[in-house]
Amino acid sequence: MRTIKRIQDILILREASVFSNGFMNFLEEEFLGLKEAFDFDGLDETFTLEYGYLVILQRGDNLRDLSMVGLKWAQNGLLSCMPEYIEKNEREGEVWYKVVVVFSNDDGMIFYVPEETVANDDEIKTWLEENME
Repeated sequence: MRTIKRIQDILILREASVFSNGFMNFLEEEFLGLKEAFDFDGLDETFTLEYGYLVILQRGDNLRDLSMVGLKWAQNGLLSCMPEYIEKNEREGEVWYKVVVVFSNDDGMIFYVPEETVANDDEIKTWLEENME
């Protein structure tokens, strides 16, 4: 699991080649879109997502226990959320789900779930598909 609050987090992941260029380009576009929408003091490099963050899930992450980001196992992790929306994204042969969860008027998270992460979990695949726009 990777969390992103600043553009520097994306640059570090890009430099380390943790994810494909296609996914990193998409993630940077997503972050810059949030920055444009929420950075009322002007566009600068110090912008930080203050009321939530981006969470990239990876193979081996337990989507039923995301306690590191506040979604506990006892509450069934991501499956306990009522997503604002889910969309399926495809780019350069990769597929991932974007899960937007709003906790309050001031707090939310966006989860990016690569299709390969849930390939062997029918319950989660069904949850994603049923909640997708």
